[in-house]
Amino acid sequence: MTIYLVVPLLVVAAILQSTVMPQLAVWGVFADLPVLLVVSWGLLRGPREGVVWGFVAGVVVDLLSGAPFGAATLSLMLVGFLSGLGKNSVFAGHIVFPVVAMFLATLLYNVCFLLVVWLSGQPVIWLDSFARVILPSAVLNAALAPIVFLPMRWAYTRFGQQEMEW
Repeated sequence: MTIYLVVPLLVVAAILQSTVMPQLAVWGVFADLPVLLVVSWGLLRGPREGVVWGFVAGVVVDLLSGAPFGAATLSLMLVGFLSGLGKNSVFAGHIVFPVVAMFLATLLYNVCFLLVVWLSGQPVIWLDSFARVILPSAVLNAALAPIVFLPMRWAYTRFGQQEMEW
């Protein structure tokens, strides 16, 4: 997919994440659009494009958040890369694979994000964060994975046959 489509898509997703998604919270938890998009595309296109999507989305999320700059970028690049490793999996064609991958990627994203926040010197309440935010967020993202992954797979077959170009 061309970078001219990727950047606006990820910028809009990050803006929606910062403005609209908190208003749609269910029991204090809301979907994480950048994670859903980055992991879905990484599963479809591999680690290289997963990292690129993670970088673009992460920079925009970092610009819009109050967390230390780089926390979202590093975390999204990591989950983009690791989800991209699942591209050639035997189970990649089964819909359960993106659901499980999204659950695990959301856990990893949030733990990595909080680790960067903690390393920057800000206090983090690990157990409470895991129980009240990270785990419910992972469950919600996993439930939404097919809703995001299937259109992304359609976009992949429509636009993604060529390599991403800069």
